[in-house]
Amino acid sequence: MVTKRQLGIAVICLSVLGIAGVMVVHVLGLGQWSGFGPLQRIGVGLASGALVVGCVLVSLGDRPA
Repeated sequence: MVTKRQLGIAVICLSVLGIAGVMVVHVLGLGQWSGFGPLQRIGVGLASGALVVGCVLVSLGDRPA
């Protein structure tokens, strides 16, 4: 059975990978925008929200999800 802590850790890992992916796309210059584009901002915003949700799930402990 999956616990809230395990689910939180998975969500945190995926959100960190998402933010890292957006940063890699920005560094490599893939896209049309000269700066940080609107889709990159949306991606970082959603991943940051998921990071907060993951932290909340981790703090809830070992109860079943």
